[in-house]
Amino acid sequence: MLTCKEVLDSLSDYLDADMKEELISEVKRHIGSCSDCRAEFDTLTMTLKLYKHEHAEPTVMPVGCHDRLVKVLELEKLRSKGAPPPKMV
Repeated sequence: MLTCKEVLDSLSDYLDADMKEELISEVKRHIGSCSDCRAEFDTLTMTLKLYKHEHAEPTVMPVGCHDRLVKVLELEKLRSKGAPPPKMV
């Protein structure tokens, strides 16, 4: 049976499906019976999911939204400096 160190050292290969089938079975068995390694596996798996979600195709900002956002930020900047708000045309 694999030790915790061996399992933790091979988690990356396990998640990448880059190991022999018999070793995959051993890692699965160990993770199923060791709560510490299971916690590490779950944490690594969630980290990868979050990373992939963050690097998915970006959402496109609606037309005109950028300009409105910039104007609001400029108004807030002026307001924080104590300047009177500009007259809206």
